[in-house]
Amino acid sequence: MRLKFVIVCLNVAFIVGGNGTGSNETAFVATNEWQEIKEGQSIPQGLHVRINLSTGKKEAKLLDPDDGTDSSLSMVPGEELKDHGVDRAAPDTVAGLKLDALRDALRDIPADVYEEDENRDDTIRGKFKSYEQIKQELKDANVELKSDSEIMSALFDRFSETLSKTTAEQRPELDALFEDLQYLAHQIDNALNFIDRGGVEKILWPSLNSTDDAPTRVQALKLLGVIVQNNPKAKVALVERNAGTNLLTALGRASTTEEISAALYAFGSLVRKFPFAQRQLLTPHGYSLLYGVWTKKVELKVKVKVLQLLADVLEDYVAATEGGAAGPDQTTVEQYRSTKLIEGLEKTEFCKYAGEFFHQHRTVLVPEENLSDETVQALRSCGKLCHDAWSQCPLFRHTLLVLRNNLDHRLDEDSELVEYRRDIQKNIDDFIGELYGQPRDEL
Repeated sequence: MRLKFVIVCLNVAFIVGGNGTGSNETAFVATNEWQEIKEGQSIPQGLHVRINLSTGKKEAKLLDPDDGTDSSLSMVPGEELKDHGVDRAAPDTVAGLKLDALRDALRDIPADVYEEDENRDDTIRGKFKSYEQIKQELKDANVELKSDSEIMSALFDRFSETLSKTTAEQRPELDALFEDLQYLAHQIDNALNFIDRGGVEKILWPSLNSTDDAPTRVQALKLLGVIVQNNPKAKVALVERNAGTNLLTALGRASTTEEISAALYAFGSLVRKFPFAQRQLLTPHGYSLLYGVWTKKVELKVKVKVLQLLADVLEDYVAATEGGAAGPDQTTVEQYRSTKLIEGLEKTEFCKYAGEFFHQHRTVLVPEENLSDETVQALRSCGKLCHDAWSQCPLFRHTLLVLRNNLDHRLDEDSELVEYRRDIQKNIDDFIGELYGQPRDEL
């Protein structure tokens, strides 16, 4: 009989027995090395025979006693093994195994099919301990385990007492309480839990109203920003609790870089992508407070934050109201339109004040490449609104050219910053092109 097979792994040998009688005139002389079996060439019995999968040729060598007599065969369709004159005295065996038994054994190999255990969930639960079990075991080992809710409750209990008696020496303890609350409030559920527990009334507003304690006001503003950032439910809850008035008061009172920065963080976290808060905070009074930051003696990076905040709000408004069919639903569009953002910016002369800020700070912006890039990007986002004002302003164009030409002169100063500076320069060139056409090299 003929056997079709494929050798499972490369160069796996199998043993063929029989008396060699072949038609080829040249007899096969076996050695300890693999040799090719010519077509029709007879081979003696007791040799290792294989198909070399890299060449497709049949090869044989003397049997090595250390190799054993096991063969790795898979009974699947493959190349047909020709006779080669092997003795057919035992035609129903391969390597000493009966073919029928070999087929049965291969047929009985189980597939990768597993029956679902109906009690699997109970089994898995049995492998793990519940929170209460873990808590009790840790308690027995003098280790206290608390949930976020329990930790927040403990912080609330400590806060009122600590705030009422805070002195310069006790400042670290109060700062640690704020930091723990800020860490917890990064999670949406914890932020809502903070609000539900009365944290706004018990912690935020009393801290913001600490007229003689600027560090506490800064911490409270940061906490407020964390609570409402990317948390729509928290934003609604804070606006309902008079956050707009408190934030405007805090921004108007702030005079240091740290406090103004914290106020802008809280302000921006509340109004971004939230038209309802924009209607309350982006009023003529609110715009006046924001533009006023540009005239205060604070770090430039804080002043740039004001421009970025207004640019972000304007971009969101344009995307919502001019997005077409792919934009937000009609309800969202109407909410944005109700803010009358464009009208508010025009009536408060945003383009004029932003242009003056840009020109007046050109000397400081020149060495601050990162801030220059952020400033130009923010201004460019407002380019459509302010095109008429800025395209007719020689000072605005002059400032853009100053930044561009200084970058041009410094391109080769640091090889690691060449590409970055070229990107900034390209952004400036594109902005100049949008306002005035192609830029000139000279001032």
